Amino acid sequence: MLTPNSTGICCHFHLCSSPETQLARSKSILGTSLSNVDYISLDAGKASLDDLSASMKDATAVISCVGLSPGSQNQKDGNGLVNSRIAQAAKAAGVPKIVYIGVSSTLANGPAKFLLGDYFSGKATAEKSVTSEFGGKNSLIIKPAIIAGGPPGEIRPPGPPGMKAVDVTAVARAAVSGAVGDLIGVIDGNEAIEAL
Repeated sequence: MLTPNSTGICCHFHLCSSPETQLARSKSILGTSLSNVDYISLDAGKASLDDLSASMKDATAVISCVGLSPGSQNQKDGNGLVNSRIAQAAKAAGVPKIVYIGVSSTLANGPAKFLLGDYFSGKATAEKSVTSEFGGKNSLIIKPAIIAGGPPGEIRPPGPPGMKAVDVTAVARAAVSGAVGDLIGVIDGNEAIEAL
């Protein structure tokens, strides 16, 4: 979440991560801790919309990459309902821009939909909610297939054999570009993300 006069407030809407856990995880991934960052942790599936909105007060943008991994329990609501609540709360808080990390149409419409239907359905619900709340001119939906470069050795979500992963830094660059208003609309697929 970006605020006008700060270098950052990082608001995590994970289901179980404390601010301390998120700080340690960020440090382990980046190799250093970030200065002037406050970590706030809320359960977006259980927190009231008022509490979610209050956590976004004065933000100039919200970036949501919240969700459950394919195969997790309750992945439909954990990807759809949770992100719909985040979009509603951001709108209620007066946040002007939102960026959502969805999933590529190639994966969502491919054979994996038969195994991971709830995962893709939840992601589609979230994408519709972001567009409904913010419209295409105040939102960016980034739809990577699979992402490499998070915690060492992880590729998220797991993709079909032979599919090339997009580097997490390319996704992050696109997300920040959306948050500052340089990109809007939908960026679908790893090649489109890497071409930015």
